[in-house]
Amino acid sequence: MAHQPERPTEYVCENCNNIVAGVVDGEPPDHTYRAPRDCRACGNSAFVELDRYPSTPQ
Repeated sequence: MAHQPERPTEYVCENCNNIVAGVVDGEPPDHTYRAPRDCRACGNSAFVELDRYPSTPQ
């Protein structure tokens, strides 16, 4: 039986729109993901989960 890897929660930097994988807290199977402390691209500390990030109006 093949194992399918878990997809981490992704976050969007509210300043530069860089997308990053969440930081893991805890050990499997009871771990969670959280936003990083700061964006490595711009230094901003405000993130929003990718699935809650507003889409561009068309």
